Amino acid sequence: VPDVPGSIEKVVWDAADATVFVISDGTSLFPYVYTQVAVGGSMVRRLGNLSLGTNGELLIDPVATPIPHGHSIVMLYDGSICTQTPSGVISTQGARLKSHDNLLRVPGDPADREQQCFLQNLSLNRFVAAFKVAVALDSKEVWMALGRRALECLDIASAMKAYRQVPSPGMVQFLERASLIEDRQLLSGHIALVFGLFKDAQSLFLSSCQPEAALDMNCDLMQWDQALHLARSFAPNRLPDILLKSAVQLEAKGEKHVALQHYEQALLPEANDKEAQTHNNLCQAGIARSAIQLGDLARGVTIAKQLRDERLCKDCAASLESMKQFTEAAELYEMAGLFEKAAALHIQDLNFEAAAPLMKKVSTPKLHQQYAKAKEGRGAYREAMQAYEAARDGDNVVRILLDHLNEPQRAFQIVRETQSVSGALLVAKYCEKQRNIRAGIEFLFLANQDDEAFKMACQHDEMEVYEKVLGDTEDKKRHIQIAEHYEKKNMLAKAAKHYGICDEYSTALKLYLKCGERELDAAIDLVAKSRNATLIDQLVDFIRGDSDNVPKDKHFEYKLQYALGNFLHAVGIALMIAQREEEAGNYKAAHALLLKTYRDLESQKLGVPMDLWRQLMILHSYILVKRLVKNGDHTNAALMLLRVAQNIQRFPAHMVPILTSVVIECQRAGIKDQAREYACVLMRPENRSLIAEQYKRKIESIVRKGAASQAEPFSENTAPCAYCGMDSLAESTLECPQCQNISPFCVATGLRVLRNDWAACPSCHFPARYSAFQACAQAEGACPMCSAPLKPGEVQMVSDVTQALETAKQLLAPPMRDV
Repeated sequence: VPDVPGSIEKVVWDAADATVFVISDGTSLFPYVYTQVAVGGSMVRRLGNLSLGTNGELLIDPVATPIPHGHSIVMLYDGSICTQTPSGVISTQGARLKSHDNLLRVPGDPADREQQCFLQNLSLNRFVAAFKVAVALDSKEVWMALGRRALECLDIASAMKAYRQVPSPGMVQFLERASLIEDRQLLSGHIALVFGLFKDAQSLFLSSCQPEAALDMNCDLMQWDQALHLARSFAPNRLPDILLKSAVQLEAKGEKHVALQHYEQALLPEANDKEAQTHNNLCQAGIARSAIQLGDLARGVTIAKQLRDERLCKDCAASLESMKQFTEAAELYEMAGLFEKAAALHIQDLNFEAAAPLMKKVSTPKLHQQYAKAKEGRGAYREAMQAYEAARDGDNVVRILLDHLNEPQRAFQIVRETQSVSGALLVAKYCEKQRNIRAGIEFLFLANQDDEAFKMACQHDEMEVYEKVLGDTEDKKRHIQIAEHYEKKNMLAKAAKHYGICDEYSTALKLYLKCGERELDAAIDLVAKSRNATLIDQLVDFIRGDSDNVPKDKHFEYKLQYALGNFLHAVGIALMIAQREEEAGNYKAAHALLLKTYRDLESQKLGVPMDLWRQLMILHSYILVKRLVKNGDHTNAALMLLRVAQNIQRFPAHMVPILTSVVIECQRAGIKDQAREYACVLMRPENRSLIAEQYKRKIESIVRKGAASQAEPFSENTAPCAYCGMDSLAESTLECPQCQNISPFCVATGLRVLRNDWAACPSCHFPARYSAFQACAQAEGACPMCSAPLKPGEVQMVSDVTQALETAKQLLAPPMRDV
């Protein structure tokens, strides 16, 4: 019994609670509580003022309850005191022990009184009553205290209820397992372990039915000396594992000698299974590390190489590196897969033969650079250059190529690709020594030595090279210098080009015009760029010959107007040029010019004048004839020739041959009336002598027989109008008399394009009949209009032609009446 008073008059047990008793010294009462079942056995605790510790432990400050002078206690009932006066009278004045004065909870009590009620019930091990008060208080601190006190009394059920309220799932799971333990000493040991009472826990475990639990605890606490002592006593089979773990801890603490001994002792004599082999490998790894750190390098390195464990090799290599044993460290780093570390140590140790095979596996530029410098110092320039390349050190690569390997062209290419200033300077100096002026200019410019490059270009008359490297750089000062240089050399076109770049348009145009007609295209581009009215008038006068009485080709005026955006004016000129080409018999040239003009207007989303469309349509109809005749389609060829014959005045150079073809093809196609009509035209005196002899008799026969014959009239195929659907409209007729719209013509046949047979060229976008265009792609592989290559797979049927018809309608001016 703790804290017993100096004099004891009597001891009285509580009649209501057999675990409570008081000791009286005649003046005061000292209360105690007896716990029969507790951690470590039964115990007696003195009662008093109560409070909670930081970990939920119950703190008791012993306090005595005084009794009146001369009174003596005769009975104790649930904390209430009954005394006898000196006169023998029994006194029951409601006096209570201070440890019981707040034992009963009254609803509405303040929080501090409820707290004391909870603590007094807890101190008396009345867990049911304490739980009810704890529900009212409902704080984590209260539940932790209740759970702890219940555990101290080995009341697992009450403890689980309390820890569920905390909540503490881990503690609840532990208690569920603990509830299955029947041995009180073993259970007490586990609970003492939870409270951190390790010495008490060990004593309890050792006195339990499972003393090995004490060994487990020491292993968990990493108290290896104590664990080894216990293992030798009753678990020798666990010694190897404990020795291994002890060795690891000792190694970490720096106690290498003892660690090595433990590693050696932990080795199993026989390793028949995988687990035993793993254990021995760990021991061997520890022996290797410890041996190296203790200076036994040969043993440690040999074991590490035998085990071939990457982690072990890395650790041993690090130790060897710190000991300046670079060769062995590099070998182990290589086995660990750390090739860069291995290569670095080989290079540091000047062991380049060993480093060479590793360099392919190294990506660090610094290492490659170190290796390259070492190789260069030994005269191995090719290997040094390759190492510099791997280090991405382009300047040193260039230097070695120029100074040692004599491969200047490769050095030039590297500098051009990398645009390295320092590399370019190296190459420029090399070129200067080799008198390679053109390359020297280029690389001086790349090296930002602009003035030196220009000076060299002037001195050696290599300004073209300087122009090329200068490119489109908008350095007006430099372009002026180039222009002045060319002007002094009387290279006026080149001078004008650079004046134009500097916006010196007047000077540039003046020089262009001095060059005459060969530089007119450049002059047109210059004037279009300047948009200067004075310069435009000056150029127009020159083209028309007003300034020098030498009119220039009309093509130049067309190009000028188009470049200035005067598209309608350009169309007028294009028509004039085309008419002139037609008169000269250059029909393909006229066709190409009209097509280009048409597409230019289309790209600018401008309307196409009817004269342009009509002239292009007639020319294309004539060009199609040869192809149609070749394919044996004489009817279609005759219809195209009849269209041309109606506009024969546009073909004065070949009027008779064309009319001859009209007669021949109409005769073949059965169009007798038109054949006789144009045969009569050919028989006129002004034409008769021009007819080819091979056709003259045939044409005369047609004229003579035509008057007497009664040939059936020719009936051309008809198809609906694509716009209004009018039937009985001849396929070669483009204008519909009903809706007055002009349908697009097919570039493959010259006939009207049909709604249900519509395609378009993927290059020039002109419409065509799908069936005819597909056949054209298969037979000729080119578009008849623009001559662009055409594959059958590129010809696509247009299912909805509404948009195409609307576009064609908007593109053309009011319909022609005589198509």
